[in-house]
Amino acid sequence: RAGTLLRQRLLAAAASLAMGTSVETMLDFVTKELQSGSWPRVLVIIGNLKKIGLALSQNESDKKEKLVQGVLINIRNSVVDTPDYFPDEVAAKIAAVLGEFIDFLPNASGEDYKLLFDPLKVLCENSETQVREAAVTSINYIAGKLSPDELQTYLVPIFDLLCKAGDYWAPRVSACGLVAKTYSAYPSAQASSARKEIVEAFKNLCANDHSGSNANPLVRAEAAAQLGNFLDSMANFANETGTNPNDLDKYLQDEENGCNFAELYAHLLNDDHDYVKVATVKSSPVVFKYWALDSPLGGKLLKAAADKSWRVRVAVAEVLAKIIKATKSPGEMGKKICEVLMEDPESEVKHAIAERSAEVAQELGEAFAEEQIFPHLKSLVTNQECVVRERLALVIMQMAEPLGKERATKNILKDDLFRTLTINEENSNVRLALLDKNKFAAFLDVVRVKGCEEYLFETLRHLAGSPNWRVRHAVLLNMPKVAQVLKQDDEANWATMMDEKFGFKFFNNKENDEAGIKKMQEKYSVSQRETTFTAMPWAADPIAKIRADYCIVLGQMAATFCNKPKAREWLTDNIVPVLLECCNHKDNKDKYHQRIVLLLGLCEIKDYLDKDKMDECLDPVLAMANETLENGKYVPSLRMMIAQHLVTVSGAVSPTCKEKITDTLMVLSRDADPDVNGFAQDALSPPSPDASPSVLDPAYG
Repeated sequence: RAGTLLRQRLLAAAASLAMGTSVETMLDFVTKELQSGSWPRVLVIIGNLKKIGLALSQNESDKKEKLVQGVLINIRNSVVDTPDYFPDEVAAKIAAVLGEFIDFLPNASGEDYKLLFDPLKVLCENSETQVREAAVTSINYIAGKLSPDELQTYLVPIFDLLCKAGDYWAPRVSACGLVAKTYSAYPSAQASSARKEIVEAFKNLCANDHSGSNANPLVRAEAAAQLGNFLDSMANFANETGTNPNDLDKYLQDEENGCNFAELYAHLLNDDHDYVKVATVKSSPVVFKYWALDSPLGGKLLKAAADKSWRVRVAVAEVLAKIIKATKSPGEMGKKICEVLMEDPESEVKHAIAERSAEVAQELGEAFAEEQIFPHLKSLVTNQECVVRERLALVIMQMAEPLGKERATKNILKDDLFRTLTINEENSNVRLALLDKNKFAAFLDVVRVKGCEEYLFETLRHLAGSPNWRVRHAVLLNMPKVAQVLKQDDEANWATMMDEKFGFKFFNNKENDEAGIKKMQEKYSVSQRETTFTAMPWAADPIAKIRADYCIVLGQMAATFCNKPKAREWLTDNIVPVLLECCNHKDNKDKYHQRIVLLLGLCEIKDYLDKDKMDECLDPVLAMANETLENGKYVPSLRMMIAQHLVTVSGAVSPTCKEKITDTLMVLSRDADPDVNGFAQDALSPPSPDASPSVLDPAYG
């Protein structure tokens, strides 16, 4: 409550400032809030300072700069004079906001930079990680807007002070995050000594031979984490000064430039502390942009893949694909590292490399993917004791692309892995992972449908009638993609084939009549878990979500025809009868959410049907709007859905039917239920640029 009131006061203050109130008045208000001692109030004021600046227009830049400068003076005095005045949460927020302030100082001068950098330097020395990281991020953001001369004046001294902070580790951790930007302060070829000093400073941050608290591994870990950024900064300079891109590894190994980074990388990989080695491994994708993986440095990474710490080995697994993709020459080393990780005795390591199987396989080729990677992945995903089977099931589908069509078809479909993990699988989440709409679509793009019908269609037919509604729903959502790919493969026969295989789920046919249902249940209810088979069309499914999405899928299926007359024929002959049955069947008299499927379906297929057919289908919908229960009362939820959706079909009917729709909406607009009359009134309202369609809009009739 207090925070809301304060935000309201802030907005009012910003508005008054924009209207002519003095900056001093606003600044006095902000100062009092900053010094209130109430940290929630301080957080609110800091969090809204940017909004106040944005509220002031461009032609009020003088006001904006004066206000920002005044706030900065207050913050600097508070942070610099009493570093521990603000609690960590407030200090982190201040550190983040200070970086944004540079955007409100287009004419910033030396004093403005000091107002920004002075408190940020103090915050870089904070022992709280969140505060330091926010301060480093802000300094780098501000530095990105400065010229090299300005960087030398303001950033380099801060970096030097943080590097030489004595026994305290926190400033040196922050210095690691500034080293890449500091290096860019000297773009001139003549400033080699200054650049060399920065490299040597970074080398000292990576060293573990200090005595006392200077040997803190937190500093080395952060330096290792920033190694990639620093190498990129050095490589950018080398490129700009004419170094051959193929010789960057030599440049980065030249002691004349301050350090042999190949040796430094190997040194960090051999550190005594796990988290230093983990940070080094995570920098490896950048390192191997400049060194080949089949170089001696790749052997160091191979050794890390067999490190005694499982955390280091997991880190190698997590970045292996990125390393192979980045390196100039992976050679056989990438395969060796992958094999070592797959054979690891620790489950966390095997799971980590398995979850990235598709990414690694993409880089190592189809043959290696089939012979080495896929068997390892398959053994894990079929192991009931594996705790990450759901995630690995997604990877199975992703493996289609690196395997290629023939290998993916053989290993996933023809060897019955897909069927085993969907029909015979006890874990529903594993089944759903393989049926994930996006992953399944990508899988079909590779393996296609033609030639796989025997393995793919029979499995999907079984799953389409699963007693698990989420599985039925997943199959429904995949139908448009199946139809699209099948049409591309066999344009002449795709529609017939879809009707033969999946027609029983789209409309009524001989497979879902009484005799057909019995036959299908005998065929498909084979597992102990699935003792029933749901052969009814999705339109009549007991789950509302399936019925609603069935209507959406109808529109997508009709669009697949790319031929309006053919789509109209398919819808009129097959779909319209099942939609009408949903509404008119005697067993559905009191099932209003089942009956409304007729209207929902018409909303999706209206563009494909003749107006006469639309008029015929809408008559029972309009009659439903006036139905009452035995006690004489209306059904609000039914009337609300009708009022909400009638406007969508109003442009696809004859003038006579449109008049009936308007009359029905007029009645509904006087309904006692606010939701019913609200939707009806919206449908009848004259159109506006931002409004929903109206039945009174000429475009709808």
